[in-house]
Amino acid sequence: MVNDRLILSNRQENLQLLMDYVRKWAGDRGLPPNRRRTLEKAAAEIFLHLVTQAYRPGQPGSIALALEDKGPRLRLTFEDDAAPHNPANLNDPPAPEETARTGNSLYNRLQHLAESLVYYRTADRKNRLVVFLA
Repeated sequence: MVNDRLILSNRQENLQLLMDYVRKWAGDRGLPPNRRRTLEKAAAEIFLHLVTQAYRPGQPGSIALALEDKGPRLRLTFEDDAAPHNPANLNDPPAPEETARTGNSLYNRLQHLAESLVYYRTADRKNRLVVFLA
């Protein structure tokens, strides 16, 4: 069984390592194909959002992912060391003018996958995004 936490540098080429980890974790728990696909899609969307939106180009950083099976729900916890995120882009549907200006938000891409998204800043100045999948 794989560890329930993975830490990667904020480089787009680490997406494959992330996906290998998620697939192994899901396989070890015998998740059905639909839940597995939902988990993979959500993890990839969030990781790519963090790599391309949370960090300035060339800025070093790390992104941690913790996975938990909570019975009928899966919990993904992403933690990064980038500057604070704008929580309005994560927790609430973007305003129409915001969507027009920034394109498809993370919220829009995840709303059909996630039961809920919770963002907060930790005491040690990290961003934490917790995603519950049904």
